[in-house]
Amino acid sequence: MNKITYTGHPFIDVGFATMTAFVGKQRFADLDTQDLEKIARYIEANYVRQPLRSFLTVAFTSNAWFAQSAFNPDRPGLSPEQRAEAQQKRQHWAERHLRQWALAIANTEPCLFTGLPAAGLELSQKLQPGRVGRAQMPLLQGDDAINFFINGDPGLPMAPEAILALQTMPLGCAKVGGGLLAVHCDDEQLTIGFANQFLQRNLSDVAKAQAAGEDKLPGSPRSLKTLLIETLTDILNRQSRYSQRRPAITAYYFNNGQSPFLEIYHLPLQITGFLLAVQTPTYRQLWNELVKRSWQVVAATRKRNKAAEPSEPRSNYLYEDLFTLPEQAARFVRTYFLRKPDLRRSADDPRHGYSTLREAELISWPLVELFVQEVMLMTDDRVAILKELGDKLADYTRHQGGKRFFRQFFTTQRSNDFLTLLSKTNIEYTRYKRGTDTLLDLDSFLAVFMEGEEVLRSDWRLMRDLVLIRMVEQLRDWIAANEDAIPTEEEVVVND
Repeated sequence: MNKITYTGHPFIDVGFATMTAFVGKQRFADLDTQDLEKIARYIEANYVRQPLRSFLTVAFTSNAWFAQSAFNPDRPGLSPEQRAEAQQKRQHWAERHLRQWALAIANTEPCLFTGLPAAGLELSQKLQPGRVGRAQMPLLQGDDAINFFINGDPGLPMAPEAILALQTMPLGCAKVGGGLLAVHCDDEQLTIGFANQFLQRNLSDVAKAQAAGEDKLPGSPRSLKTLLIETLTDILNRQSRYSQRRPAITAYYFNNGQSPFLEIYHLPLQITGFLLAVQTPTYRQLWNELVKRSWQVVAATRKRNKAAEPSEPRSNYLYEDLFTLPEQAARFVRTYFLRKPDLRRSADDPRHGYSTLREAELISWPLVELFVQEVMLMTDDRVAILKELGDKLADYTRHQGGKRFFRQFFTTQRSNDFLTLLSKTNIEYTRYKRGTDTLLDLDSFLAVFMEGEEVLRSDWRLMRDLVLIRMVEQLRDWIAANEDAIPTEEEVVVND
């Protein structure tokens, strides 16, 4: 009976996920010995060839069984006897890395990750049977190092199935720059989804490179963060079951070669919950348009004697900025939901050309309401106060305050000026309503704009921008007839 389960370790789980995707199954537990053999045969045939032989040293170092020059029977200058000896050595170590699960060799040590019995044969001439080092598991120490191991006993005991998973793991990672991106989730199916997306790209690229006789595996045209969100979005669109559950997602960007490193990127539940929600019919069309207008602007490339061809953008700035949330929520709201331009951006950055006036159709209170509730965890009562204030100020702008007030409210940047404007407008609004209503009562004002009773909230500009978004949505027709009510790009002061 197969006892492979989710372990919680990113490299091993991504390896099992890649194995599952490779054989077209749905769960780790569905893997059988025929599947393990199918995977072992692919690795055996392709890791010893380019482009994988050189590339996979970023995962397993140049000491990996398939990369060692001493085990290469195809290197020049070998006699038939030497070639046969090298082939025998390579096969010896390949079997120990790929097929110990088929051997009934007992080991009293349990695997630290799966709980299954550890492998019974050596994976290195310097480690005890069944123990792995840096050439098998990325970012461990060398086989001779004793630091950070229990009782100075180097290596980690590992089951044959987990060893094969580690060997498979790089196929389910994305090549980004000089490293590999492995994505691990608290949901097994989503981990398999990421592994499958990267696996299919890698298998295709390997086949193309081998057919063309090329030695290098092409990397992703996207930046790491953009690739992560783009892949997640694609998976969510393909598999609707994820709309029922918020996953926590962690990405590991690493290199285990000559200059090892590890960078960790985390998407917490509040961000993945928001991304799940924007894929629903209520928000999808608008969200996709915001994404579309956030891609890096690239010029077409022209090759000699050929027509210019469009280049793929590397980054989507909205996707990239999701990783700044919730800390930079104010900047995110101002940029993507209120469409305030940032003139400091370079020419290839579309945020340079955003415009509240020209893109008023993209300004939507329902989407912003979802954002502040999911990402900022704003309470329903505060959201309701902001919405009501936006409605009242839109009505006041249309019938009483006009362009002058709207421009003031839009551009005010000093806290004392804002408080003065809000107080004055409250009085004017009460007169406009002939004493039947006010903009804000004391409790609402304190809840939205104040810390306690005397100090203005440090994020008061964010609250103002949220109100503005509701106002713009309610005043689209009025703005179209009064375009000069919107300040010019140069007048919009950007505050980070």
